[in-house]
This record gives sequence, C-alpha cells and structure tokens, in this order.
Amino acid sequence: MKKGNRNRSKQTAVCSLALMMTGVLVLSACNADSAASTQKTPEQKNDPAALVKIDIVAYPQAGFAPVNGTETQKFLEQKFNVKFNVLPVDSGSPEKFNLFWAQGGKADVIMARTELNDMIDQGLIKELNTDELYKRMPTWMKKIDSLVGNPELTKRLITYNGKLYSIPFTHGPVMESGVMIARKDWMKNVGIEKAPTNLDEFEQLLKAFTLNDPDKNGKNDTYGIHGGQRYHFNYVWGAYGLMPKTFTLQNGKITYTSILPKYKEALKLISKWYKAGYIDPEFVTDDRTKQRDKWSQGKFGVLADNAFWADSVRGESGVLAMVEAKNKTADFMFLPPFKGPDGLVGSFVDFPSLRADGAVYFGKDASAQVVNKMMEIKEALASDWELYKRVYYGVEGTDYTVESGGKMTVSPKLNAEIITKEGIAQTWGLMPITIDWMSKTMTERDKVVHSMSMEQPKTFNGKDFPVSSTNKALKNKGEDVFKLVDEFYVNAITGKVDIDAAWDKYVDSVNKAGLTDILAEYQTLYDQKK
Repeated sequence: MKKGNRNRSKQTAVCSLALMMTGVLVLSACNADSAASTQKTPEQKNDPAALVKIDIVAYPQAGFAPVNGTETQKFLEQKFNVKFNVLPVDSGSPEKFNLFWAQGGKADVIMARTELNDMIDQGLIKELNTDELYKRMPTWMKKIDSLVGNPELTKRLITYNGKLYSIPFTHGPVMESGVMIARKDWMKNVGIEKAPTNLDEFEQLLKAFTLNDPDKNGKNDTYGIHGGQRYHFNYVWGAYGLMPKTFTLQNGKITYTSILPKYKEALKLISKWYKAGYIDPEFVTDDRTKQRDKWSQGKFGVLADNAFWADSVRGESGVLAMVEAKNKTADFMFLPPFKGPDGLVGSFVDFPSLRADGAVYFGKDASAQVVNKMMEIKEALASDWELYKRVYYGVEGTDYTVESGGKMTVSPKLNAEIITKEGIAQTWGLMPITIDWMSKTMTERDKVVHSMSMEQPKTFNGKDFPVSSTNKALKNKGEDVFKLVDEFYVNAITGKVDIDAAWDKYVDSVNKAGLTDILAEYQTLYDQKK
C-alpha cells in the first residue's frame, strides 16, 4: 500500500470478540479444583422419572443457528439427567430472533446475545429469585463479583426495574482493558528504547514509525498507527480521561463525552497526526480483517486491540503470531497507558454488562425444575475445570491434542461451522472465566499482556454508571444522535471540518437530534436508584 488519498470518508465498524480460535495452548496439569475427569460420557444411572425436558435457544456462532443433538449436548444430557430440544433459532440475528417470537415461538431457556428488555416488558420472561441465584450458584456469582470488582455494583447490574430475570454473565475477555502493542524491533531500528510516558513521546514514536523507515526496506510505506476498529486510539483518549461516545457521570450529572471540551482537544491532536501522515488514512474504511492484514504485513507500528487477540491459543489468527509468521525477527512491546495534559491515564474497557451477551433467560412458563437444572449445569461449568474443558474445547484427540509436556494444540480444522456441529465453545460452554482458569491455557507471554490489561488504569466505554431500566429516549433517538457524532468524528480527524469553527454547531445539532432528551432520561433513571 502506498501512502496517499489521506482524506477518505469513514464508516465506523465495531467487531465482536471471538472466543474460540485455532492455535496452541499450554495446559496446566491442575485438577485440584475439579471433579474426576469428564472426558468421556458419564455412565451413571439416571432416574427417568426425574428427567428434565428443556426447549432451549442455545448460543450461536456468528451466522449459524445451533443444531439439535450434538455430541456435547448428549454428553450434558447424560451427565445432568436432562433432555434438551435445541430450537432452530439464531439469536445472533435480530431479525430471525424477533420473527421467532412474533410467530408465537416459545422456549424454556434463552441464551441471549443482548438484553431482552422488550421481552420482559411484554411479559414473556420469567422473574427469578435473587436469593436462589446466590444459593444455587455460589461459584458462578463469586466469579462474577471478582470480574465486576464490586459485589454491590453486581447486585445493581443484574436487575431490570429492580427485579432479576436472568443468570448474569460476563467474562475475562470483556472485563480486561484494551492494550496497545508496538513493534519493538521497529523501535530499535529508529533509536527509541523506552515506551512513551506521555502524549508528546507517543507522537514522536508515531512520527519515527512513519518517516524513519522502521522496517529498513528503503521505502516510504509505513504508518505509525491504524486507528480504526473497536479500540481505535485507546490510550490517547484515556489520556484525556474519556472514551468517545460514552454517557458519563460527572459530579452527579449525566453528560456525554463526545460533546465535552476534552473530547474536542483530543480530536484536534489526532487530526494533527492525521494531517502529518502518522495515521493510515484507510482507517476510515478498513474492516477488522483488512486492519489485521496490514498489521501482519508491517504497514503500521502500533495496534490497539484486546489482550485475548494476542493469545497463543489463536495461532496465526492472533495479532502477534500473524506478524511472526511473515517476519521471524519481529518483536513487540506492550505499551503501558501514557499521561495526558492533566496527568490522566486510562485504557478502554466496557462498563460491566451482566444481562446481555451470554446471560441466560427463561420463558415465562419455564418450570422451577428447568430453572434449577440450568443453574446446576452452569454452576458445574464454573466449578469443574475438566467439565468446562470438555464442553468448551471438545474431545481430546479429536478437537485438541495434549503433548507429554502439557502443550495442548487445538485442531486447525475448527471453525464456526464445525463448532456448531459439535456444540462446543460458546454453544454450551460460556461461563464467567477468570484469570485462574484462563492462565491454564496461557504461555508466559500471554500472561504478561493479560496482567497488564487487568492491572492498568481503565476508562469506561459506552456508559460509566448503573441503571436498571430502558432509556426510551436512547432507544428512539440514539441512532440519529450517533450518526451525527460519527460523521463529526471522521470529518474532524480527516480535516474536512475546522474543529473549533464547527464545534458549537455540532453540539447544538446532536442536542436537538435527541441527546438532550437522552441525558435527561438517564439522569432520572440514575437518580431513582441512588
């Protein structure tokens, strides 16, 4: 790719975090916290009279509806004396999911991809007992609390309108903050030895990666940073104490980061870098695949992403291994967050969401036996490593192999289609995995980047305060507001508008489009739950 055409328009794209990719893992020989091996289907005798039958919307792989009768499903049925009927519903497709219910569909259990507030409002979801949740799922809830970091906040986040409607879920991949990775070999080539500690030093790094031929190929064909996709400029925003497009609580008042003066100042700095040529101009249009393809080819020197995409488990789809596959001498530095003008630091992390992706809901007519059985199964997944390994990773010898030294290699044949056919990974295996179990499949390098992402200062993305009801103004007017915000973001960075001159008109336009109403409703919802 040659430099040029630096002023293309952008459509912001956000990609979901995949949980199961091919690659190599290191598996600790640690079974102290698990029951006897569950690699083979249990042969215990079950009482037919106690069999619990469950119609379930299982968790889908992207683009695939879960299938009924997989080997993993049969394994769980035998172990827990249950009979599942997996409904042909792709909850990852809003259109297909909504059509199922509109046509009178029913289910006992729904493994959700998003909050089901509308279904709750329509009386389609069963209310649960909070005391029973904590009683029947102590390990699960302990893991949830540890990920959220505040048990009292957990109790607020699991409810909708003050009531419990789901088994809550989150996990390590979404609770760790984003990281910024620099090409350490490039740093050496341009004479930079240390990680930047402030915005000025980071700018010098970007400049050197752009202008000083960091790959030593004699060509002017590199950029400092890409800047697109979910984690965009990460620490740069954190240095100003915010993430874009985030509803934030400041001194008891709800406001929106993308209309704040600090947001404007950050935009001006990023626009300066864009004009200087330090940012790949195609960050505007590149999807995540294209971004990573450029990263693997050495087209830019700093990548912002999630620590889980650096894991060795992902093989050459991982953001480190994909570079190393093309350049055996490539080396990396995991940058710590750097300070902004007021000494602020922070890294992108989503505010905890416990009722959305991965949460388990129950249809209004689901029996107590069904609820108790699902709590039993999920609690077991959170308590028994061997069970989790079988349900999530599959069958040893087929889906992965383990060498004498403990190295576990996941089959390169595994993809979304095969995972769906086998019913492994997210289909049945989602649980709030924490670092104690995650570390069992990590190399030492994996542990370094995960430790950094957990321990470094965090800045919330999206929202930084709890509410337990739907913001109807956001639902009705949010799309119009976000469209204006996205357009200004792109035009400001790429120099299509003068940020200072256009600022007041921009703020006025988003307020009139509905932001004022959205903020007022958030304020009311927040004040009600103080």
